[in-house]
Amino acid sequence: MDDALSAITAAAQGEVAFAPGYDADHASTEETDADDGLLNEAVELARTHDIALVFVGNDPETEGMDRTTLTLPEGHLALVERVRAVNENTVVVLSNGGVVLTSPWDTDVPAILETWLLGQAGGGAIADVLFGVVNPSGRLAETVPLRLEDHPSYLDFPGEHGVVRYGEGIHVGYRGFDARETDVSYPFGWGLSYTTFEYGDVTATVGEHGIDVTVPVTNTGDRDGREVVQIYVSAPDEDAHRVPRELAAFESVEIAAGATETVTLTVRRADLAYWDTRVSSWIVAPGEYVVAAAASSRDLRSVAIVSVTGDDVRLPLTAESTVTEWLDDPRGGDLLRAAIEDGDGPSVAQAMMGNPETAVFLSSVPLARMVAFGDGTLTPDVVARLVQDANG
Repeated sequence: MDDALSAITAAAQGEVAFAPGYDADHASTEETDADDGLLNEAVELARTHDIALVFVGNDPETEGMDRTTLTLPEGHLALVERVRAVNENTVVVLSNGGVVLTSPWDTDVPAILETWLLGQAGGGAIADVLFGVVNPSGRLAETVPLRLEDHPSYLDFPGEHGVVRYGEGIHVGYRGFDARETDVSYPFGWGLSYTTFEYGDVTATVGEHGIDVTVPVTNTGDRDGREVVQIYVSAPDEDAHRVPRELAAFESVEIAAGATETVTLTVRRADLAYWDTRVSSWIVAPGEYVVAAAASSRDLRSVAIVSVTGDDVRLPLTAESTVTEWLDDPRGGDLLRAAIEDGDGPSVAQAMMGNPETAVFLSSVPLARMVAFGDGTLTPDVVARLVQDANG
């Protein structure tokens, strides 16, 4: 195990001075006199040096213990604010097991290095990134919100009486932020490098195993680097409740300075499917899918549209299926029309189906509800027989 101070001191060509800045035992509470002294010492040190590195993070984290806030401890926030006020070259190094809020202080510092929880050789890794020995290529696996209250699960967690209701459904994490178009500090998939990348036109075709995607990516900077190319897919509009876009494939690609690499990925057909509760099965919907090559879930660089053949699925008809669903089904439609026509004389149902204005009303009316019109054409027994015959 090494530490960042030793690694930075070994890598630096000039003097490296250190001040604690805060007492870790008091950083999450109101500042004590001792904390004020440590803070003042760090501020004076930052004032007299070219660059200030401020290391901050969460209180000790452990499995089985929920955090009550996303905010950094008060002592850490005070250190960032005071040091930045006296040194414009302030770099904040984060050490945290889960997301922490960076707003609004992040707009005042020129750089943030997110290290999460580092283990063996963590100190050396920090020094390598800070001194440019390696070109960072990490991307956020979580969304950093502006407020805890913006999180999709905020209203449902931790629940009550020992029960948590996962009310966000499929809108977990970035899917929820993006579906609500909520402003965030940093979106899912976001990250910076010491170079820049430009995306060309993406192409998407249906292949043997799914959607084959190709996109040229150019390193437009003067340093070799690595880009994480992300492919997001938007499903066609249909009855299922889908997210606006979903990460379907990604690849980390080394690209030399000034070079262009053609990146090829495959979005598996299985990853296009959604769970259809009506047939208790994973279903691929037919239609046009939007395929985007992106640098994050909010940074779509190039978009293509591809037509996908859906699964051949026949939804079962029930008494609660609408009249329109019955009529749209080849077998069910024939059976329902025959049942209505077999009645004694013109029926209310027949008249409503023949009237364009009332036909619109029928689009949301369950077949069983037609029994209430009471002219004897559609009885509970007739509806039961129709259901049996339609699904027989």
